[in-house]
Amino acid sequence: MRAAILLFFCCSIHGSGQTHSRFPVDITFGPPPQPVSIDGQLHLVYEIHLTSFGARPTDLLSLDVLGENDSRPLASFSGDGLEKIVWPAGSRDEAARARSVASGGTVVVFLDIALPPQAHPPAVLHHRFKLSVTIDTGAVESTFDAPSISVVQSAAPILRAPLSGPDWVAENALTTVDHRRAFAATDGKEFIAQRFAIDWVRIGPDRRLLHGDPKSNKNYYGYGAEVLAVANARVASLRDGEPEYSGVTDISQRKITAENLLGNYIVLDLGDLRFAVYAHLQPGSISVKLGDKVTSGQPMARVGNSGNSDAPHLHFQVVDGNSPLASEGVPYGFETFTETGIVENADAAGLTGAYRIKIETPPGARRGEFPAGNAVVTLP
Repeated sequence: MRAAILLFFCCSIHGSGQTHSRFPVDITFGPPPQPVSIDGQLHLVYEIHLTSFGARPTDLLSLDVLGENDSRPLASFSGDGLEKIVWPAGSRDEAARARSVASGGTVVVFLDIALPPQAHPPAVLHHRFKLSVTIDTGAVESTFDAPSISVVQSAAPILRAPLSGPDWVAENALTTVDHRRAFAATDGKEFIAQRFAIDWVRIGPDRRLLHGDPKSNKNYYGYGAEVLAVANARVASLRDGEPEYSGVTDISQRKITAENLLGNYIVLDLGDLRFAVYAHLQPGSISVKLGDKVTSGQPMARVGNSGNSDAPHLHFQVVDGNSPLASEGVPYGFETFTETGIVENADAAGLTGAYRIKIETPPGARRGEFPAGNAVVTLP
C-alpha cells in the first residue's frame, strides 16, 4: 500500500489538457537574477531550492535552463556537471555536493548562466527537471517544467573601483563557499549578502601577499592602502574602534561575534536600494561620519585586518539594504579596470605562498564589468 501511494505521488497526471508532476518536492527561488557582465558575457546568477517531502530520497538526473525559446536550453546540467552546482542547504563542505535530496532535506542549486555573446537577457527563465525516486518496484522518473523566475531587466550599477593601483587580486569572487554560498539568517530569514562580494588583496613583485614576518600587518602589500568611495553617496552606517589582528590568523584564534564580524566598516547609500559595504578596515582610519555626503573617488579609510579577517584585505560587496548581512547581495560592475592575469593556485598558495599567474597578453581593458574570480587587475 505504501508503494502504491508513493507511486501516485511520483507519476504525472493529466487534467485540463495539462501534464503535472506529483513528485514530492517543493521548488523555490532566491532573489531574481540581474544581468552582470563578466569577461564580455552577460551572466545570470541565482539559486534554486529543492525540498523533499517524500519518504525516500529524490535523485536529481538533469536540469535544463531555458529562456523564451524553450526548444534550445541556455544551459544544461547532468551527471558530474549537475553535482558541481548542488549542495545540501547550510553545508560549507566543498566535498558535500549532492545528486539527491534526502527525505525531509533541502538542497540548493547555485546557478551562473552565461548568455551567448551579444544575446539580450530573457524576461523569464524556465526550468526543466528530470527527477527519479526508487521504490520497491524500481526507479520512477519524471521530467517536468518547474516554476519560472523573472529576470531583472534594469542594468546593474556601474561604480568606480574601491581601491587604486596595480596588482590587486579579486579573490573569492563568485567562486567559493566563503561568499557565493554563505547563507546567513536574521530574524528567521536567510540571506546571501556576500553573493557578489570580493576579497581584495594585493600582491608584490614576488607574487606574494607579503614580505617578511607573516604576523606583521605592515608586511602585507595591500595593508594601509586608501579605500575610496565608489560613487557620490551618503554614509548610511559605520563602525570604528575594533582592534586588528596581527598578520595571518587562524579562525580558531579570532573572537568573532555577530557585532564584530565585519570589524571596522562603512556602508554607503548609493540610492535605488543599493548599498556598498567596506569591511575589515584599519581602526582609526575612517575619515567620514554618519550622514556625510561623499564624492566618487574620495578617500574614506585604509585597508586593515579587523573582524573576521585572516590577513589584511578589503572585503567589498553591494547589497539591497542598509545591513551588511541582513540583505541580499546584488551585482555591480566597475567603470574601468585592466585585467593583467588570473591567479591559478590561490587555494594552494594560501596566505604565504607564491601565486602562479596566467598572464593576459596584452592586458585586457574592461569597462562596466564585474571582475572574474582571482583576476589580477590594475584599478584606476
